[in-house]
Order: sequence, then structure tokens, then C-alpha cells
Amino acid sequence: MEIKKSVLVFIFSIIILGALAPIANAATVQGSVFDIFLDELDKAVITIDTEPQQTSVSRGGVYSFELSPGTYTINAVFYGEDTTYEAEEEIKIKKEGNFRIDLILTPNLDQEILGEDNNEFEELNTDFTLEEERGINWGMIITLIAIMLIILYFHLSKSHFIREVDESELKSENEEELERVLKFLKNFGGRATQKDIRKKFPSSEAKISLMITELESKGLVKKIKKGRGNIIILTKEGTKK
Repeated sequence: MEIKKSVLVFIFSIIILGALAPIANAATVQGSVFDIFLDELDKAVITIDTEPQQTSVSRGGVYSFELSPGTYTINAVFYGEDTTYEAEEEIKIKKEGNFRIDLILTPNLDQEILGEDNNEFEELNTDFTLEEERGINWGMIITLIAIMLIILYFHLSKSHFIREVDESELKSENEEELERVLKFLKNFGGRATQKDIRKKFPSSEAKISLMITELESKGLVKKIKKGRGNIIILTKEGTKK
């Protein structure tokens, strides 16, 4: 009877040790979820490709997972009022322990930018097709070139009558334009795409790009490359202006 009890105790011990083995080898991965301003995001959805897949909703900007050794991909998404923020991180766990991985989510503007680019391409393609159907009017082209040459001649011959703009006036005008861009960003929630800025201000794309570069050199904005466009973010220094 005593032998049977010893055998049963041994078997139960083996079963318990086997059940606890995965727990002993597990690693704890935890961290905080931030936006691009490093503010914690509450109620962000974090998933990890375990089997089965694990999903966690951040509470107070914090998440946590228990994982066995292996390679995993963490995906995080936060749905804002107008924009979706996303992040993806690949991790490799080799041993048990506590590991901290903070996630910084960036706005997902790929779809918006891609849609705008497709519309512009379709318009350009339509215009090109119409020109092909009409054919080339060489007489009109030669006439236009002649008119342009005449205008250029008169412009050069009368160039000495053109008043030179004072450097201080140009500088003042440029500062006013930069102030208007900063004010637009403040009213837009502190961030906007470069295309949004170009739509707001009647200036060429090159001039808008130069203005953003000047603001960035002064530390008033930060430019982030996202897909095929740029996101312009107002810095803390810029909010004081």
C-alpha cells in the first residue's frame, strides 16, 4: 500500500512539473504605447501573432504579454477622431525574463496620400489623351514661341524700369508667411500633411517646401516622411510662437 502511494505521488509530481514547465520558460513582454508627441495612448489595441493570437487593450497606455521563446510580430493600432495611428515591431525571445518594449505609433496617411496621387494621375492621363486626339498644331506652336520671344525682348529692354524690392520688405513678407503657416498648424491640431499646407496657401510647391525647411531649421516644426508624403508637426517651440 505504501508503495502504491509513493508511485501515485511520483506520477502527480511529474504531471505538475510538466504543467509548470511552459510557465517557467515564459517571458513577460510589457511596455507603454505612445503617439508621436510621446503622450501615452489609452485603449490602443495591441496584437501579437502567437498561436492562438493574443490581443490586449492598453490601460493607461500600458500593455503586457506572457510569451514563450520564439520570434513574434507585435502590431498596435489606435483609432483617433480623424486619423488612425499604427506601429509594428518584430521581437525575438531567447530566454525567460522581463522585457520592456515601448511602442511609438505614427499616423497612417498612406491611403489618403495614395488616393490623392491616383486622382492627379487620372486627370493628367485624361488631358494627355485629349491632346493626342487633337493632334499637334505646329502653326499654333510657332506663333506662341514668337509671342514669347517678343514679350521677352520688351521685358529685357525695359528691365531698368523695374523697381528693386527692398531686402527688408522681402524679409518682412517672408516672416509673415511663416507666421501664417505656424498659425495654420496650430488651428489644424498641431500637425498636417504638406499637401494640406499647399492647398491652404496659394504658393508653389517649391516655395512651400522652402518655408517648411526654414521653420524646421529654426526648430519650430518637425518633418516626418510617411509613405509618399510628409507630415509636418508643430514642436513645443513652435506652439510658443
